[in-house]
Amino acid sequence: MKKFKNGLLALALVLGVSGAFVSKTHAAPKAFDIVYDWTSPDQGVFSGTREEAIDHYGCENGSQLCATGTAEGQPDSVLEKN
Repeated sequence: MKKFKNGLLALALVLGVSGAFVSKTHAAPKAFDIVYDWTSPDQGVFSGTREEAIDHYGCENGSQLCATGTAEGQPDSVLEKN
């Protein structure tokens, strides 16, 4: 019975670590994601993808300028807030 409990505990540990790894790698920027240099009038400078900037600045879907992103060889990207 003790071997069964230890095996079950080891399995739970492996599944937990695997799940955390998958979450982390899924959330990481992909090689094809464009990384912008973002500037915000009231929140400073940030470097990251569009999705990361939305999380960082907390703005999306509005009519007021929240941040502008620039990347070499890419059109500017604009985030807006309410």
